[in-house]
Amino acid sequence: MKQLTRSEKNLALVVGAVAFVLLNTLLVSNFVKQQAQFRADLSGKTGQLKALQMLFVDRDRWIRRDDWLRQKQPKLANESGAGVQLLDQIKQIAKSNEVLIENPGWGASEKLQFYRTVPVSIETKSSWPALIAFLRTVQQPDQFLVFENANVQIDPGDPAMMRGKFKVARWYLP
Repeated sequence: MKQLTRSEKNLALVVGAVAFVLLNTLLVSNFVKQQAQFRADLSGKTGQLKALQMLFVDRDRWIRRDDWLRQKQPKLANESGAGVQLLDQIKQIAKSNEVLIENPGWGASEKLQFYRTVPVSIETKSSWPALIAFLRTVQQPDQFLVFENANVQIDPGDPAMMRGKFKVARWYLP
């Protein structure tokens, strides 16, 4: 091997220095990215741990709620008649609260992970206080009736009246 000249030594030193700087830059940037990812993961895991600790503290309450749900939530015995039964119940509640039901209809039942839903759709016409009383009566905790969709507007023909379009569902045990 021959001896390197001074300019070749300088060039080799510059190339080595540039390679060293580039390698360090890549390593440092990779380290910074990994550190940011680890911090984000740690933050997420810490949040999950706090949530689980809160649930564990309230464990007895959640067990009581689950027992209450299993005792009170109805079972779907007759899928084809459930929509008719629900619509009759809503009509009865509407009649007792002086709410006029228009254009009733049934929807398809759905089986979800935690419950089974049987929906009906209705349009209503009533005064504002009657509508509020109707909504309050329908949404009793032990009824398992849910407004999946609601649209309430002032009646264009009579500003003292309210028009509503609702999709009401009863939730059954899965």
